[in-house]
Amino acid sequence: MKKNEHRNLQRNADRFTGAAYVNLYDTFRPSPPLEIIHQTLNYANISHADTLVDLGCGTGISTEIWSRFSKKAIGIEPSEEMIALANKKQSDNCSYIVGYAHAIPLPSASVDIVTCSQSFHWMEPQSTLNEIDRILKNNGVLVIYDVIWPPSVNIELEKSYTLLFENVSRLTHQLKETIAHKWNKQGHFSTIKNSGYFNFLKESYYHKTETFDKEQFIGIALSQGGLEALLKRGFSEEDIGISKFKNEVARCHMLPYNEITYNYKVIFAVK
Repeated sequence: MKKNEHRNLQRNADRFTGAAYVNLYDTFRPSPPLEIIHQTLNYANISHADTLVDLGCGTGISTEIWSRFSKKAIGIEPSEEMIALANKKQSDNCSYIVGYAHAIPLPSASVDIVTCSQSFHWMEPQSTLNEIDRILKNNGVLVIYDVIWPPSVNIELEKSYTLLFENVSRLTHQLKETIAHKWNKQGHFSTIKNSGYFNFLKESYYHKTETFDKEQFIGIALSQGGLEALLKRGFSEEDIGISKFKNEVARCHMLPYNEITYNYKVIFAVK
């Protein structure tokens, strides 16, 4: 891996630090729909995985769900603070490792399923796919899934969320430093296809609907790394537009159907 790429990965990991932020992330980020897990297992033609690896596992939100369908679930994450929180709540068949996706400390052909929950865009794709190919068994499955932000609620709230993050983007571009590097999510499918490692590849969409809660909607926004990066650099809630966003959410009228829907874009790849 090139030196600048390693520096990018370290910057990315640095976004997900700080006790208050890590706890907020763990409280408000959604867990994946079970249907994604079921479909992954169907593609692997197994009801439970012997070994599953969750790359960029964060605080273990997804890892803990996957552990119900795995004899052994291993979460890998570069943020030590996130791993520390994951370790506090882990199930008996879960374990966590501080590390990067391009250097997975597991034997070759030892893993049934590799998952990336809202994380693949933080990883250098080619070195990560090389390593995934190394550890996956034949017929093993890679599944990558990302929430399409903002979640679906109503026009008023979604416009407010979008305006908040347009301001986050504007302020970020004004900084004289690079605070993170994202690889384009739109390029994931072609990157995986061009790797030549997989004999079946499919892009699909799933969703998960829950009862809408204003605090949850605000928490989802505050859990975004780009917004947190500005707070860490001394921008106020007023500067960023958080205060305005919170007020607009508080004033929102009652929804006809009190629901929030998380829409997921999913890539399945079978080796």
